Amino acid sequence: MSIGNDLAEIAKVMTAFESFATNCAVPEAVANRFNVVFDEMLSNIIYYGYRDDVPHEITIAFNRQDDRLSVIISDDGIAFDPFAATTPNTELPLAEREIGGLGIHLVRNMMHEVHYRRDDGRNIITLVQNLE
Repeated sequence: MSIGNDLAEIAKVMTAFESFATNCAVPEAVANRFNVVFDEMLSNIIYYGYRDDVPHEITIAFNRQDDRLSVIISDDGIAFDPFAATTPNTELPLAEREIGGLGIHLVRNMMHEVHYRRDDGRNIITLVQNLE
């Protein structure tokens, strides 16, 4: 599916994924996990990925193969590997922590695999969840 770079479009992804999850017998807990991941990843792309105010296309593909569920998110925003950032120190008191990075940390911990690559001017993020 494709959406525009508008925060209101994230709800369309969640609705489409809910239908996909139902049709592919994805456990509800896993579907809920992906909704959190979609909110984080797509919000970051929309907020920080573009230096202009023109419409852009973000594509999202869902796939279930055996006991693996994968989602690929592709955008034409500025090159950025969200998984290259250092893991925030969650042991520090809140007042001493740096701002930002917790959402990506959450995504890393919620998925079994996360991958980034840049291909033909597009950021491509692959998220994989094993179904147990």
